[in-house]
Amino acid sequence: MKKLLFGIIMGTICFSTSNAQDKKIKFSNITEVAFGFQVGRTTKIQSVDGGGESEVAVAGYKFPAPRVSSSFGALFGDLFFLGPGLAYTFQPSDNDGTPLDPNANQHKLSAFGHARIHFSKGRFRPYTELKGGYTHIFTEDVASIYSEDVYTWDGAFVEPAIGFGFKLGAHGQLNASLGYQFLNVWNRSDGFTSSATFEPEIKDAYHRLLLSFGFSFY
Repeated sequence: MKKLLFGIIMGTICFSTSNAQDKKIKFSNITEVAFGFQVGRTTKIQSVDGGGESEVAVAGYKFPAPRVSSSFGALFGDLFFLGPGLAYTFQPSDNDGTPLDPNANQHKLSAFGHARIHFSKGRFRPYTELKGGYTHIFTEDVASIYSEDVYTWDGAFVEPAIGFGFKLGAHGQLNASLGYQFLNVWNRSDGFTSSATFEPEIKDAYHRLLLSFGFSFY
């Protein structure tokens, strides 16, 4: 009787362990550090008299922008990840952050959706992914020139990328990827001019290459 009971208990444990290992949906976290290299920037400015928009090329930031991001979601069948994420980016100034610097220090807070598809369940796991969401930008050292709202920006971004992962045991993975970011931001330009017709229309479009390294847990 004891042997039978022991066998039932051991069989239940083995079945539970096997079932847990074969779960089709798992909680997963992806945490990464990325470096963004700006390759282009354009600014659209609405005419004060309402006569339309003009577009000008603006010198991009020379220094890469480091970013820390973390995504939490579900991993389906060990291949497809889907979930929301948060990120913080610091863009260092090109000119020591002086008030007249058009490329002053920036702090960016982002919320986004994150989808990733792996092409293999093996130890080497190539993947493609897409992030997209909202960014709020705070710029330093400008309040002495214009009102704070002038350099407070909101915008949307999208980031496609390709990369590869290397499995570490049963629940971890190292990641590296190369991506592209398109960020379109705007503000209301309050305080920039006394003219009531000069409303929301200052828009910036940023283009960046992203080099990312990180870790996945599932």
